[in-house]
Amino acid sequence: MFTGGLILAAMVLVPGVTKYVLTELGYATLGTMIWYGGYATGVLLIWARWIRPLDLSGPTDPDHPGE
Repeated sequence: MFTGGLILAAMVLVPGVTKYVLTELGYATLGTMIWYGGYATGVLLIWARWIRPLDLSGPTDPDHPGE
């Protein structure tokens, strides 16, 4: 499995380099679409890997169990 640093680096570097190459070749619109798609994919991976599994509930009140 990828480590956090590799996911973050890939999220920015791969779409960024691809956008640069396509822009230099004259395909700026396609490069921009790939940049946004790659960045959005990275955000979804981060959400699925680290944010979604978090338990964001607060502590329970011992005087009122079950609420």
